[in-house]
Amino acid sequence: MKPLVRAVLPAPFCILVAAAFSTPAEAQTQISPLCGVTGDATAPVTISYDPFSSSGLSQATIPLILRRNRGVLTGRTDEVSMILVAPAGTPLLDITYQGFPVLYSEGATAGRPRALTSNDNGAGAAGELRYEFGGLFASDLSAPLNLRVTVPPGTDLSAGEPIVLDILYICSGSGGMLRVPVPTRLAGAVRLNVNTVSALQATYAGAALDFGEIGQATTSSVQAAPDRYTTSVSNSLRVRSSGPFQVQVRSQNNFRLTYPGGSLGNAAQTIGYRLRFLGQDITSNASFGTRTCARAGVAGAGAVLPIRATLTEGGADKTPAPNYADTISITFSPVVSASGAQSCAGL
Repeated sequence: MKPLVRAVLPAPFCILVAAAFSTPAEAQTQISPLCGVTGDATAPVTISYDPFSSSGLSQATIPLILRRNRGVLTGRTDEVSMILVAPAGTPLLDITYQGFPVLYSEGATAGRPRALTSNDNGAGAAGELRYEFGGLFASDLSAPLNLRVTVPPGTDLSAGEPIVLDILYICSGSGGMLRVPVPTRLAGAVRLNVNTVSALQATYAGAALDFGEIGQATTSSVQAAPDRYTTSVSNSLRVRSSGPFQVQVRSQNNFRLTYPGGSLGNAAQTIGYRLRFLGQDITSNASFGTRTCARAGVAGAGAVLPIRATLTEGGADKTPAPNYADTISITFSPVVSASGAQSCAGL
């Protein structure tokens, strides 16, 4: 008699749930003795990014609107030169303006921004965003500075979280407003609300959870040596996800093995076992419930979730049959956000 527990999962699958983001509230013009700007760039709601797509997000145009500082009377920001800075840990993406990259990694800005148009005649403008607001009665809002944003395929963006970038700028003022010649940082000044779908892929890596021949094993001997009747620790499920996800586990026979035609109501025709998954020993369909796991990420192997099965009964006093088995169904459901989610990798 060779009982077999087989974890049956569908082929790798991907479930997509769109996550929408609201536009930040419109800012007010700041009154300051120093020149300066605030900025807001918002991705159009029609743009979505699927982290598992082979094409990624190709060259979406996102308008950056600047708002200048004003002084108490006639003071106003005249010109500004700036770059975008990606803080440490920001996902990899490319942003260009007029064909030149304007996004720089933290600590790699190469001295930019360097100078204003008024004192360098436009030299060194490549790789920087520059804008002249105009006179006293000109609008405090800039014309849209169209940024071209490219998210390469496989970029590890989080569903439900915007990409937040800093602005590093220098500026000049008119009407008595003081210039700012040293690069000044506006932390979190630009939010790129890329609509990242909450996506998930799950696969099973390993062999069938096979206990082998146990026809001569008694229940007392099985319980005395549980490690001998436990499946390999190398079997696991691999999950990649852009957001948190929920997990449910269900056994076709309520965590008992039986053979085709066998009766679950006849103790002589069933063999009990337990499943170790996500740090919990599962002995019935009612004992696991729903677990919420933190984002696994979309790069590499993602989260590795080991799965093991251990016999709790022997086969010596059971009805002889060569194919005792059960089917385990594990369901993964992506969610956009979840409070109390925990890391499930390695449990």
